[in-house]
Amino acid sequence: MLRYFLPFVVLLLCSGCFEHRRFSRKEIRKDLTSRGVPVKVVYYDTLGRTIRYLKIGADTLPRKMILIHGSPSSLEGLRYYLSDPDIQRGTQLIAPDRPGYGESDYGWGEKFISRQSEVLSLMLRQTRDERPTLLLGTSYGATVAVRLAMDHPGYFDRLLLTCGSYRPGAEKIYGLSKIVPVLSSLIPGFIHVADDEKQNHRPHLEAMVPLWDRIRIPVTMVHGLEDRLLYPDNPLWAARQLTNAPEVNVLYLAGQRHGIMWTARPFIKPLILRELEALPHRHRVALP
Repeated sequence: MLRYFLPFVVLLLCSGCFEHRRFSRKEIRKDLTSRGVPVKVVYYDTLGRTIRYLKIGADTLPRKMILIHGSPSSLEGLRYYLSDPDIQRGTQLIAPDRPGYGESDYGWGEKFISRQSEVLSLMLRQTRDERPTLLLGTSYGATVAVRLAMDHPGYFDRLLLTCGSYRPGAEKIYGLSKIVPVLSSLIPGFIHVADDEKQNHRPHLEAMVPLWDRIRIPVTMVHGLEDRLLYPDNPLWAARQLTNAPEVNVLYLAGQRHGIMWTARPFIKPLILRELEALPHRHRVALP
């Protein structure tokens, strides 16, 4: 059985979202603190979970961006962008480890997308203010970002999604993944968490179908034309559901597969900067 399981593990690790390392305090000091960038590491308990997130940059910066990582991954997978001085300029960056990854209950995942949104809600409340906010999600994190935008429509001003899963069933499911639970004691926790998310993906996407009209902010979606994990028709399907979004942009990258946050950095970084510049000067929705 292991002879057939190993190719599946290799495929999962090469999926383009793979980054299981944890962004340690030593690495944070090396990347950020040593350059004089203010960093706050926050842990909070909610709904029986412990979640970690980073706040990079001062609360006085004029805008902020929340970044949601993919699967299997952690906020370490976004380290290139979190550490970039151009992206940091004028923008506070906020990035959590999603449940089951990094230092957020590593190995104990959450298969319900709606529940992930609930768990991250306290982070949103703790960081909410009147600054304009860009919400960025990649891969499975894009799906979670969509759900956050549905559940908290007044919190964000723009939504940027890369290589995301939106249409129920429009993704590759490997048959060998069915044996992951059987071998759970033999494989790393992050693979078990990622597989549990993927195996339960479709019904939770179906539950989100009637909620797309809650999104009333500009949305940009980027996808690789050669993505064999989450199929390229995902963003076009999502665009048809975004009936109340004032602006919807769908961008395809020729020759790119699923890992565009890494393989297409020369495109993704300028896009992030343009999305930040497109934010309004003030948050559009007044705080209660």
